[in-house]
Amino acid sequence: MVDLKGTSGLPLQLKDDGTLVFGDSVLAVEPAVRTLDAMREVLVDPRASGPAVLYYMYRNVGRPEEKAKTEPRALRYDITIIPPAKLGSEWTKTYGHYHPRTAKGPYYPEVYEVLSGRAIYLLQRRDAQGRIDDVLVIPAGPGEKVFMLPGYGHATINVGDAPLAMANWVAGSFSSEYGDYKERHGAAYYALVEGDGVRWEPNPHYGNLPKPRFVSAVSHEATTGLRAGAPMYPAVVADPSRYDYIVDPSLYRGEWSALVR
Repeated sequence: MVDLKGTSGLPLQLKDDGTLVFGDSVLAVEPAVRTLDAMREVLVDPRASGPAVLYYMYRNVGRPEEKAKTEPRALRYDITIIPPAKLGSEWTKTYGHYHPRTAKGPYYPEVYEVLSGRAIYLLQRRDAQGRIDDVLVIPAGPGEKVFMLPGYGHATINVGDAPLAMANWVAGSFSSEYGDYKERHGAAYYALVEGDGVRWEPNPHYGNLPKPRFVSAVSHEATTGLRAGAPMYPAVVADPSRYDYIVDPSLYRGEWSALVR
């Protein structure tokens, strides 16, 4: 098992099968799962073989007394586990989705943190006509934080040979939008296996696409309140009001674009 306490700030362990063990004081959560059959519509090869369950989603994780501080502010802490797998010629991944707009207009953001393993976050932005005008590829390892910028859809890819465990803080008051990913059979690019690396294959259901921009996550502790290398769960529960921008992005005092470079 992998001890996740150092990167998450919670007494959690990751089992070899991709499930979590909850330590004392943390409420056990039953995960939602995404199966291979449910993912076929977004794969480059819908007939690909792979494990029956591709990933586990633990929603609203935490200690009761700390959730009592974050839930009134509509902040929710989740953990997703993606075991290593190859789905035919493609690396295993999440389905992908967009966030809706807030009542004030801007789209909801989200912040992820890698707890164990290595992730590639694939972000894409639609213009007013629904065409993709920007694609970001952001790799991240343990302790690194990556913002899903307002207006960008996102999917996560595990290109390693170990389980990927990642946490996120998000507004718990909205439902994700999966329609575009379903209708276009996945994200704008497929992450195909090429040795130990990735070959980025354009998804033909999108038409003309911009080339991916390969960027890094940037912490910007002064504006986000999140310090590189420090678990974000204890940071948020210590002062949830500082993170109201996750629920109301109009409160964010920095430039969202400055969170990637």
